[in-house]
Amino acid sequence: MRVTPPPTIYKVPSPEATLRRLFLTVFLRGQSARGLTKETAPKSLAAKLGWILFVYAALGLSALLMIGQPTLLLSIMLHSITFLALGMFVASSAGEALFNKEESEILMHRPVTSQMLLRAKSTVLVQISLYMAFAVNLVGLGIGITASDGGLLFPFVHLVSTVESALFCIGIVVLMYQLCLRWIGRERLEGVMTTMQVVVIVCITVGSQVLPRVMGMNRGVGQIDAGAWWLKLLPPTWFAALDDAVAGTRSSNSWMLACAGMVATGFILWLGFGKMASVYESGVQILGESNRTRPKQQNQIRLLRALSESALLRPFLRSSVAKASFQLVSAYMFRDRDTKLRLYPGIAPMMVMPVTMLAMNHGFGSSRASHAIESGMGGFFVAFSAAYLCIVPLSALNLIKFSQQYRAAEVFIAAPIVGPAPLLQGARVAVMFFLCVPMLIMLLAFVVIMEGPSSVWLILPGVIAMPAYALIPGIIGNATPLSNPMEEAKSMNNMPIMMLSTFGAMGIGGVATTASSMGFLAIFLIIETISSVALCCFLYSITKKATWRVYD
Repeated sequence: MRVTPPPTIYKVPSPEATLRRLFLTVFLRGQSARGLTKETAPKSLAAKLGWILFVYAALGLSALLMIGQPTLLLSIMLHSITFLALGMFVASSAGEALFNKEESEILMHRPVTSQMLLRAKSTVLVQISLYMAFAVNLVGLGIGITASDGGLLFPFVHLVSTVESALFCIGIVVLMYQLCLRWIGRERLEGVMTTMQVVVIVCITVGSQVLPRVMGMNRGVGQIDAGAWWLKLLPPTWFAALDDAVAGTRSSNSWMLACAGMVATGFILWLGFGKMASVYESGVQILGESNRTRPKQQNQIRLLRALSESALLRPFLRSSVAKASFQLVSAYMFRDRDTKLRLYPGIAPMMVMPVTMLAMNHGFGSSRASHAIESGMGGFFVAFSAAYLCIVPLSALNLIKFSQQYRAAEVFIAAPIVGPAPLLQGARVAVMFFLCVPMLIMLLAFVVIMEGPSSVWLILPGVIAMPAYALIPGIIGNATPLSNPMEEAKSMNNMPIMMLSTFGAMGIGGVATTASSMGFLAIFLIIETISSVALCCFLYSITKKATWRVYD
């Protein structure tokens, strides 16, 4: 007699688990398969994140400078770097991950609550953030064991505090978005969200630079309340205090700050994912609605058209294609939400970093001894600040080439245009005119106030090198503005170029400072000008010969 086996019972995954797996796949792979082949497709999560995790782990090598330091100082340094890395990642990714207009057409009519949708997306952000945070702190885990007051408990407690820091970063960004959704009207919502995102990144950048410098320069680093009461207000101090409370001095001060960090993190998570989650669904619906062109936008279009025809920009926009590209890119920079959420938070650290370095050189938060040591480095900070701004056009052009409406870029190929050179020229002029020039004016005013008029000459090396930096995106892959899908923005293909460019900017600042101290600044400026012109001609000739990509 044949016995019929019992039917196999399959466990159906919950809708939230399915959403998490879906959003993780979409976040890593992207929504478009353009240019994706069987050979180039990543085989696993580690393969997709391998390069970026390697870069973050290299960033964590700075912990080697803290060997033998107290647990509190080491932890503050590690949490400051982690806070900067995670804050920039979350602030630049949350807008696209949380508010995607195309998802509402698929999910809004399904039995998916707004709380479930928010938790699934936030879980994906937390998962990726934890991978990055652990990579940054990988070296620091071993260094903490050798701390002057540390021990074997440090790696375990630091992992806990790192998770707490990641949850705090995710929660604060999500909460700020939801507060914007609830308190701001529909007409101003997108602009305010962009502003809040930039503010978050600026605060994280400034805090990550100021806090390690203050704690590292003061002799009483083990006493967190020694003349630095405001340190208790900074989140990295809260998370570092947990490490010190368990594996360091175990002081009552550290226990109080550690408890404050836990309470603040729990409160932020409760507000963001519980109390305020009900406004998430309405916010997605609001962002999905279309707006008619307002008179203010029409005035912007007329202004951009007049600028492209003006005598100021006419020498740089000689062809009609370059003028149209200038107007198109400028309109996206000021009106498109996705472009603004990606562009301005991406360049905010580059604008804040030079100002922060110049302010710190004047003794903000540092001891008198450290200020005396640095008082002779004002020239280097000025030269490096100007050279550091060279990365702005390079980074901005690499960000502007991505768009949610990348399919509309097919009109570039349909038009009688041999290659992307005139389109790139229009985008370069837009970035230089609307971003680089205002930043240079701000830096010039700040240098005159902080360092004096005699230091203005040290800004020239950065200004001379800026046109060459602006031409670099045209030779690394496809830099045609607004023609690449958003998922390609998550790749790290341009990271080596960005790192080399940053080192080059540091080299320009160092050489300019040395030449100025030796009295050869004028000769250096002449040599740099000749070299920059020759490099610009070489890069422009390569860009002019560029053709469209095969799969375009």
